[in-house]
Amino acid sequence: MAEIYLDNGATTALSEGVMARMTEVMRGTYGNPSSLHRKGQEAEKVMEDSRRVIADYLRVDPRTIYFTSGGTESANTAILGAAYRNRRLGKHILTVRGEHPATSETLRYLADQGYEVEYIDSDAEGRAIFSSLQAKLRSDTVLVACLHVNNETGVIQPIAEMGRIIKLLNPKTFFYVDAVQSFAKMQILPDEWKIDLLSASAHKFHGPKGVGCLYVRRGLQLPPYIRGGGQENKLRSGTENVPGIAGMAEAVREAVEDMAGHDAQMRACKMRLYKGICEAFPEAVVNGPSPETGASHVLNMRFPGIRSEVLLHALEDYGIFVSSGSACASNKPEEKSPALSALGLSRDEMDQSLRFSFSRCNQPEEMDEVVRALQQLMPRLRRFTRR
Repeated sequence: MAEIYLDNGATTALSEGVMARMTEVMRGTYGNPSSLHRKGQEAEKVMEDSRRVIADYLRVDPRTIYFTSGGTESANTAILGAAYRNRRLGKHILTVRGEHPATSETLRYLADQGYEVEYIDSDAEGRAIFSSLQAKLRSDTVLVACLHVNNETGVIQPIAEMGRIIKLLNPKTFFYVDAVQSFAKMQILPDEWKIDLLSASAHKFHGPKGVGCLYVRRGLQLPPYIRGGGQENKLRSGTENVPGIAGMAEAVREAVEDMAGHDAQMRACKMRLYKGICEAFPEAVVNGPSPETGASHVLNMRFPGIRSEVLLHALEDYGIFVSSGSACASNKPEEKSPALSALGLSRDEMDQSLRFSFSRCNQPEEMDEVVRALQQLMPRLRRFTRR
C-alpha cells in the first residue's frame, strides 16, 4: 500500500539532495568550525556559504543570520531577547491569538515575570485587524509577535502592512515574525517589511530536524540565550551542527529554485482535495480562511459527528497520514488547537477537525485516493458515533 503523507505542517521528508549534501559534509568536513587548522576552516566555510544562501533568499546581509537548533529555540531567543533588550521602554507586548506554542508559552512565561501581554483583534478567519493594532500599540509596547502563516489553519497574516504600522507609530517597538510555516515556501523580505526578528526551521521544507535560523536586524543586539564559547557572534554558544546547517542551505536552494512551481503544485493538491471532500461530504466545513486565500500547503476541515482522532487512525490504516491540532501542543483541546480555539470553535468542533498539509512531494492524483478512503470510512465510523 502506497503511503500518502499529508502531515507536512508537522515535518517533511528529507530530500535526496539534502541527504546527499549532509552525508558529504559528515564524511569530509567534520572539523570544528572554531578550530584554527584547515579542517576547522573548511567547516567554517561550509557554514558561511550556507549563511549566504539563506541571506540571499531573504535579501539580507549574511551577518544577520544566526544558526539555531530550530524554530522553538529561535522563537525563545527572539522573544525573550527582545523583551529584555527593550525593557527600558516598557513591558507591554502585542500578539495574535492562535500563535504556535513556541510563541504563546514564551509570552506566558514573560507574563509571569510581570509583562503585559495583549491580543490584537482578528477577523473571522484569524487575520489581524489593522485598526486594532493601531489602537493597541502604545508608547511602552516593547514587542509585537506574530505568525506569518498559521500552522493549523494556513491563514496568512499581512506582515508587510503590520510592519509599516508598527514602525510608523512606534519605531522602538520590535517586530518578531514566526516564519516557520512560510520560510522557503513564499518570498519573505524582512528589510522591506520592517521585520526585526524572524525564525525558521529546516525540517518544515525537506531539510533536517534539529537545525534552524534566526534573522536579527542589522544593528540590533540581543542578549545571549545560550551562553558558553561565544559561537554565532556570541548570540548562540555551542559547537555548530555543520552537517545540519549545510542540509538546511541545500533545502533552501532546492525550494527557491522553483518556488512558484512548488506553490502551484501544493495549491493544486489542496484545491483538488477540498473540492473532492465538499462533493462527497457537503456537511464538511473549512476552518479558517477560504482555500483560495489561505496558504497553499494547509487545509483544515471539520467533519461533524466524527472524532478527528478516530478518523486520523482510520486513515492511517489506508496509509494516509494527517493530523489533528498542533503537533507541538498538549492534549487539552483548547491548547492542542490554539488557532481553532481562537476562531471560537467549541471543544466538540475542535475535536472534529483534521489538518491536511502538503509539500512539493505530493501529487494532485493522490487526493482522489484520500477522498475515496474517506468515502469508505465515514459510513462505518458514523454507525459507531455516540449520539
